[in-house]
This record gives sequence, C-alpha cells and structure tokens, in this order.
Amino acid sequence: AADGREAIDLFDQHQNEIHLVLSDAGLPKLSGYDVFRTMKRTKPNLKFILASGFIDPGLKSEIFKEGVKDFVEKPYSAYQVLKAVRAILDLK
Repeated sequence: AADGREAIDLFDQHQNEIHLVLSDAGLPKLSGYDVFRTMKRTKPNLKFILASGFIDPGLKSEIFKEGVKDFVEKPYSAYQVLKAVRAILDLK
C-alpha cells in the first residue's frame, strides 16, 4: 500500500487472507500506528509488526500493550524482518 488509507482499504478487501501485517510507522495520510488500531478493531487476532527509525520508548511500550507483536528498527535487513515474521507466525 502506498499510504495508510490504502492499507486499510486493501485490508478491508482481503482481511480473511491476511494474518500478519508489516507496516512502517510513518505512513502518509494515516500513521502505521493508526492503521494497526483500525485493523485490530476489525480483526482482533491480527498479528502486526511496526517498523520505524526511532520511536519514543513510552509510545513503544504503549503499542506493545495494545497488541503490536514486534518492532523492527530501521535500518533493518531482510533477515531481521524474516526472523520477526517467522517468530510471530509461530506464536500460538
């Protein structure tokens, strides 16, 4: 998705096929955090990874409390992302 609004639209169309979302925190039109909260209301068991260069530790704590499963810090490697995705998909 090119921005947060498009991410929500695509999710609404394909939510039964989507089990995990990886999103940048700094999306245009709607932040990744707002995308997470919107998607989570629709599908409470959705697994979500948020990526960002820096995030305030207080906000980071809050997003984990709300259900974000992992945080990938930029710059990240493909290995780091794949490792996070695999770990989250393996959660029961």
